[in-house]
Amino acid sequence: MSMSAPGGTIVRLHRLTMVAEDGDVMVGRPDVGSYALFPRAGAEALRMLDSGTPVSGVATWYEQTCGSPLDIDDFLAALESLRFIRAGDEDEPAAQPVRWQRLGRWMFSWPAWLCYIAVMVAAAVAMVRQPLLRPSYRDLFFTHYLSLIPLTLAAVQIPCMLLHESFHALAGRRLGLPSTLRLGRRLYFLVAETRLDALYSVPRRRRYLPFLAGMLADTILVSVLTLVAAVLKDHGVAAWMPALCLAVAFTCVLRLIWQFMLYLETDLYHVLSQALRCADLQNATRFYVRTRFLRLLRRTPAAPDADWSDRDRAIARWYAPLLVAGYGFSLGSLVWAGIPTIVRFLSLIIDRLSEPQASTVGVFDAVTFITLSSLQWGLLAYVAVRDRRARARTNSPDSSPQGVLT
Repeated sequence: MSMSAPGGTIVRLHRLTMVAEDGDVMVGRPDVGSYALFPRAGAEALRMLDSGTPVSGVATWYEQTCGSPLDIDDFLAALESLRFIRAGDEDEPAAQPVRWQRLGRWMFSWPAWLCYIAVMVAAAVAMVRQPLLRPSYRDLFFTHYLSLIPLTLAAVQIPCMLLHESFHALAGRRLGLPSTLRLGRRLYFLVAETRLDALYSVPRRRRYLPFLAGMLADTILVSVLTLVAAVLKDHGVAAWMPALCLAVAFTCVLRLIWQFMLYLETDLYHVLSQALRCADLQNATRFYVRTRFLRLLRRTPAAPDADWSDRDRAIARWYAPLLVAGYGFSLGSLVWAGIPTIVRFLSLIIDRLSEPQASTVGVFDAVTFITLSSLQWGLLAYVAVRDRRARARTNSPDSSPQGVLT
């Protein structure tokens, strides 16, 4: 279809969703994850096109309603860039059924919520009665063999992260929204991400549960592991079994604490962004900070590469200190504790491997640590390179979209 469409042209659109957003309308195509905010008049023009109204009729209606002419070429070009327009011989893709939708509805039904609350209350009571069940960094040392600590915790974190992400996915799938799982990066943290771009297809109030479902999973897991540890302690089993349960529970607590680091675009960041009705708070704040810094250097700041809303720009002013402090905290922690810890481990490994009569256990400890560290940092480097290449292809900023949950 030519962009200079004749007046009688009928434009065929893909199946679109429209959700009211503070005076505007979020229009999207869930099957490809393409969304854009339209003024109400623009959304109504889309409805008219979708109902078969010719382009000339839409243009006439728009001018009579808004008092200004509609630039048809620009309007159609925008729709095509969003992949809203169907080609002349293109059929509408058949709607794909969303798997696990029934399971998602059951997982967040009222009987399930009663079970979750009962488990949490029972775990809290157990922690009050037995102080040793309360989360502590000491729980990480569940064995005297230090090499087993990172090895075991790395292995058990995989199902824990999958549980966290599955709750995100099921909370969305119960609404009929598709989702995907991938590895991502936040600063120097490697994370698992659930993409739920289709959340823009539902009203704002229905988005909060998918955002918070991962934290719910972590809280349930902490509660279950605590109760299992309490039962095992009472039955006099091997000491390492309840100790391992508490160690895994503590890693889940750390993941819950990590969600409060809003500057890393965690689940709670998405909740805050939605509650403040911001479309791209993180990028708007980054641009605001960068602009202020360049002005302090008496340099001309670059023009914004996105059309942020007035609300994004206003909220960015008070969110900026939190963003800067958060990044400073993470980088400072790396310099203060992370790097010295790595140097210490390396020195121990070198000493252990260079001993003339190194023990088999010592060599095994060293090799295990080197292997695990190499895998972790190698995977982080791979994800960083992958994301950089993806941004270069799409010319997009370094930020996760609102529909990405960790």
